[in-house]
Amino acid sequence: MRDHPILHFSRGRKVIFYHDGRPLEWYENEPIAVALYANNVKVLSYTKKYHRPRGFFCAIGKCSSCFMKVDGLPNVRTCITPLKEGMRIETQHGLGRFTESSTLALEEPQGSSIVQAEVLIIGGGPAGLSACLEALRWGCKVTLVDESLRLGGQLIKQTHKFFGSSKDFAGVRGIEIAQILQRQLSPYIGSGQLKVLSNTSAVAYYAKENVALCEQSEKRLFMIEPEAIIVSTGAMEKLVPFVNNDLPGVYGAGAVQTLMNVYGVLPGKRVLMVGAGNIGLIVSYQLLQAGAEVAAIVELAPSVGGYWVHAAKVRRLGVPILLRHTVKKVVGESHVEGAVIQEVDEKGELIGEEKFVECDTVCLAVGLSPTVELFWQAGCEMAYVNDLGGFVPKRDHTLRTSNPRFWVAGDVAGIEEATTAMLEGSIAGLSVSRALNRVDETTFESRLEGYWNKLNELRMGETSYRVRRGLSQVFTEGSLPLFQLVGDSPLEDRLQDEQFRSGVLSENMVETVAPPMELWKKKKNGLVIIECPQKIPCDPCHANCPTGAILPFENINDVPRIDYSKCTGCAMCVAACPGLACFVADISGEQAILKLPYEMSAKPQVGDEVVCLDRCGRKVARSKIVRVQEPRKDKTYVVHVVVPKDLVMHVRTIRVIDRG
Repeated sequence: MRDHPILHFSRGRKVIFYHDGRPLEWYENEPIAVALYANNVKVLSYTKKYHRPRGFFCAIGKCSSCFMKVDGLPNVRTCITPLKEGMRIETQHGLGRFTESSTLALEEPQGSSIVQAEVLIIGGGPAGLSACLEALRWGCKVTLVDESLRLGGQLIKQTHKFFGSSKDFAGVRGIEIAQILQRQLSPYIGSGQLKVLSNTSAVAYYAKENVALCEQSEKRLFMIEPEAIIVSTGAMEKLVPFVNNDLPGVYGAGAVQTLMNVYGVLPGKRVLMVGAGNIGLIVSYQLLQAGAEVAAIVELAPSVGGYWVHAAKVRRLGVPILLRHTVKKVVGESHVEGAVIQEVDEKGELIGEEKFVECDTVCLAVGLSPTVELFWQAGCEMAYVNDLGGFVPKRDHTLRTSNPRFWVAGDVAGIEEATTAMLEGSIAGLSVSRALNRVDETTFESRLEGYWNKLNELRMGETSYRVRRGLSQVFTEGSLPLFQLVGDSPLEDRLQDEQFRSGVLSENMVETVAPPMELWKKKKNGLVIIECPQKIPCDPCHANCPTGAILPFENINDVPRIDYSKCTGCAMCVAACPGLACFVADISGEQAILKLPYEMSAKPQVGDEVVCLDRCGRKVARSKIVRVQEPRKDKTYVVHVVVPKDLVMHVRTIRVIDRG
């Protein structure tokens, strides 16, 4: 990938390496598996018994799909091992074995093989980085272990703007949040208060000795003896059973994001997305930004599980969302060449005829499982909670587990969003600081309550009802006063509307979001239209409105309310809305002018010819761009297009016609 509407890829120097004796070229220090994929090598290994091909899958070092032999050393996780000049990489057949020809020298321990640490934080994603910052602010000495090549976890893959409160990171892209957190940590690294061990996995914990066994760069083993441990190891992709689900070309959503958003390698030309939760919807949009075609999104449930505005974004770009559908099998010999999908009934049983989908990639976004192995090894009390993704540790309101040395934060505590993960990380960091007597009781209680108030507010929306239900099962006795169970649930009357369930406003809903006609006809520059009918935690539209036309939220999960008399049509909300759900329409002239959000690959220019698309991605008109704004200088453009007045409440995005 050379051009991307949001990202710029900084490359290192190109080096020569060898795959099964064949010289190839790619950029130094990027993962071996990425280098191979960029060179069209999709098969990385073969299974022992049936000799089936294996390829990329998780891209975070948590599965065995990318095992290869590197410089003679077998079972190397090539998705997190950096490429070096002259490396000799071999396709692995079956189980790897060490032989006399295993030439990769293991590093000798430097000094003592046991490293002392006051606070050990395992996992450098949003929760781990936030825990670091909180503990460091109170004077704790922190050792951060993360198995990736870059800190930030899922944040470094997220090109979309975050939801939540504008007082925190709402309206900021995940990639920028990662940079902000790293900048805040930098002074502590310089002072020696924070030690960061990247490309390092905490592979075991021995409770009797209180040591964590770590492996660095696949070739050095050492132990860390901590006083306190915060585990923020995140989660890994779930797999669903269907024929050929192990073929190269079937990838987890996180791996697809890693390829295209971190390293600028397009995962496929035509992708079938499985799962319409937030991850499936977001990654589908990101695939479109990267220049891939999304053939369809299939979802077993009767409605999308993610934010409705995420579904609306991809629907208006022409991506069908097929509810009550599943993948039956993938077609291909050594890699994906297509997929067969089929409708299911209310019981999940197959009905109707099979449908063939032409695709070269199948992306799985069917949920995540918390990575909890260290908690089992530490003897923590565990509970299986389906609403939280699987087994999770029980904890008190400080996020301390039944093992007094262990705290938990982020997706490993239960699958949620990065915004809640960061707050949980702050709670864990604060609580560890209190346990080490770095914070006085009064300050601790005050800050703890503040963090919990923010968490409760974020969890009150209608899409979080399962999380609230799940969390009610994991807190120990006496920990519930700070945790609120109240909140909204999905409105059943809307779920009866088939269009709405897949991200399209029905005709009767369209009428409810239109501005009052008498004022609208007279208002030069137009009035705002907000299509955000779901109660989710988000307030950038109000926070960025300079006139107060978008009214303050009593609850951050409220649906936006508008005082049209104050609206000037400035389109600041159009640029700020994380869900791209704000539009401005000016009907004061002979023809209407629509101001639409735009984040696709062709940078819009005045005079560009465009196709106007409706909420289902259907072409309804052709037009030209008459003005382009970038109000927040964040690569979300506001494009002004002229349309007939009768299409004002139909056109919701554009596609720039190829200038060539």
